[in-house]
Amino acid sequence: MPGVDETVRKIKDLEIQGAQSIATESLNVLSEIVEEDGFGKRFEDAADKLRKARPTGVSAHNIIEFVERRREIEAIDAALDYLNTAKQNAATIAADKIEDGSVIMTHCHSSAAMAVFEKLNDMNKDFRVIVTETEPKLQGVKTAKELDQMNIPVNYIVDAAAGIYMWAANYAVVGVDSIKPSGVINKIGTYLMSLAAAEDDDTEFWFVATKDKFDYDNFSRIEERSPDEIDEHEYLEKDSDIVLENPAFDMTPWSKIDKLITEEGEMKKHEVVEELKGKFRL
Repeated sequence: MPGVDETVRKIKDLEIQGAQSIATESLNVLSEIVEEDGFGKRFEDAADKLRKARPTGVSAHNIIEFVERRREIEAIDAALDYLNTAKQNAATIAADKIEDGSVIMTHCHSSAAMAVFEKLNDMNKDFRVIVTETEPKLQGVKTAKELDQMNIPVNYIVDAAAGIYMWAANYAVVGVDSIKPSGVINKIGTYLMSLAAAEDDDTEFWFVATKDKFDYDNFSRIEERSPDEIDEHEYLEKDSDIVLENPAFDMTPWSKIDKLITEEGEMKKHEVVEELKGKFRL
């Protein structure tokens, strides 16, 4: 199993993607440390490094903070079980609400959204997915390939085409990186998709998440990533005053969200605000 520093590197370099994948890998590393040395300084140092690996990694933050409060190996096992079970429960609730014969747009590669599509497939519902490529790292490629492997019809489009394709979608279903009182943080481009959906009365914009994505401690922030991820950045920067910016996430306000679905069902803004007054718990 990779050590702490190697896992942190993989998280930062997007070799480990997805909030819950980051949380799961972090727990696996911490579990090995606890079995060897218990909950001492080595554990605390590792927990701190893993928690800070991604600025939007509220799931890992919450899960690690939960384990630190409990300080027992059973808490790690319970958290790992929760991550999978809660996601499946949220996906089932969402899939039950999606009508047969639907066209669904999605963005990036979300394990929660993928779980919804798997549930729809298991229910033998007829549906098609419009997948955005998700620049600059083309994370939509992974989504498209996995859907194709499940024999789910896919239309793959560039991000800038999402607006004109939204008319064909009954739903836009995306995952979540962080849930705040002011809205939902997700992969850059999500907000623009929500604006397009809001212009079409026949398209609903849904976020699917588990409650480890709630930012109870106001931990998450919009991450600015290296311009090196942008195509031909060397050409743009050469002998010029061009400033390259690469924000990795954006925030969709509650006014543009039709549904937020969690393992406990659909949640409204006032319920989210009330939930955020507490702490993450299983």
